[in-house]
Amino acid sequence: MAFPLPTLLSTIEELLLEVQWLDGLILVTDSERASFVSFSQVDPLLRRLRMRPKGHEVAEKLCMSLLESHGKGSAKPVLVFQGDGSFWLGMMGPCGSNPHRHHAVAHLHRCFSISN
Repeated sequence: MAFPLPTLLSTIEELLLEVQWLDGLILVTDSERASFVSFSQVDPLLRRLRMRPKGHEVAEKLCMSLLESHGKGSAKPVLVFQGDGSFWLGMMGPCGSNPHRHHAVAHLHRCFSISN
């Protein structure tokens, strides 16, 4: 499973703030750059995903996440997908100054430093 790099979290959060009123998802690929995929662009993305290793599994989970998040405010699915088929899919929203969020980010930094 590929977790978002801690250095990308601030970029993802900034992007979430910019697109909080739009329906869609945040995608991070091997380029390690976060981009917004609008709801109208999801079908082409799903077709491309299904052609990759583990792509059918990722596409199915992504569809479920999109359905669950639709109309639920600024939280969006975030998909980190790498060319070898490893992925991480979760929900993220703009954080503000939530202390629980800061604790979770600190934990992610610790996990990442241990894995390297």
